[in-house]
Amino acid sequence: MISRARRRDRPVKIEDLKKRKEELGYTNEMVSALSGVPLGTVQKFFGGATSRPRFNTLQSIECVLFPEKHSPKEAALYRDIVHNLTLDYADGVSEMASFDEYSTAMPVDDQKKSYDRVPSWKEPGTYTVEDWRSLSDDTMMELIDGVLYNRNTPTAIHQYIVSELFFQLSSGIKSSGKKECLTVPAPVGVQLNKNDERNCLIPDVLIVCNKEKYKDGKMIIGAPDYVAEVLSPSTEKYDRIDKFSKYWEAGVREYWLIRAEEKEVWVYQLDKTAVITKYSFEDQIPLGISEGNIIIDFKSISDGLESLFG
Repeated sequence: MISRARRRDRPVKIEDLKKRKEELGYTNEMVSALSGVPLGTVQKFFGGATSRPRFNTLQSIECVLFPEKHSPKEAALYRDIVHNLTLDYADGVSEMASFDEYSTAMPVDDQKKSYDRVPSWKEPGTYTVEDWRSLSDDTMMELIDGVLYNRNTPTAIHQYIVSELFFQLSSGIKSSGKKECLTVPAPVGVQLNKNDERNCLIPDVLIVCNKEKYKDGKMIIGAPDYVAEVLSPSTEKYDRIDKFSKYWEAGVREYWLIRAEEKEVWVYQLDKTAVITKYSFEDQIPLGISEGNIIIDFKSISDGLESLFG
């Protein structure tokens, strides 16, 4: 837990958080998804209904609105603390339910029925990358902290965005002469750290520019340079919180979160701090890892969506 001495050393100005939220254009739902703080609590906080919010709640919200002040490990720590406090002291059942509404974990019995090629079935939290490798080649399951999660079958809109983004990225990388860079869409497994046997993620699109990381042939071993995720209701919590934290901590340099319904692209330039830029589907978006030399035309993707799906 956070010591009392540290609490006094890190005062939080509530008005600064409210102002920063407006500057970034964040909704209460986005702050909740990124911080792990229940939506009801976020709404009360920014609506002024909570006069004395918990310190750890304040810190978790600050990690989202002022990421440059926090390391990814510290941000994850505050999220864990808030999660535990929420389970114990939530104001109501609806708030507790909202925290996990995007969970897609499959019960062990369902996993056994769907994926009988896994050699031995264990309790969630004990699966390894070796178990993941033993799944069928077309698996859409991700391994997060030793738990297997089923990625739901994507929609046609989701896949259209992924395919168009992949095409533009791949063409741009080839035109730039970066022959060592590999651009691939899902489903390709990524073991972010070769010494981490409890995590294997499947980004929607990735770019990795180190041949040592993709010489395995079946999966990427090491942090990609670029990752993009097209959000859906069933995966948003993991993409915004769990996977974001792991990508940042592993050394992914650039992370794009694409919100199709809102027609938004959130670009995270990741180093020791996170620089966040919000774009719309009408924008030309520079690829940071190319020093801005590659531009992704989201207007063309948006026009295609309108033409095909109305």
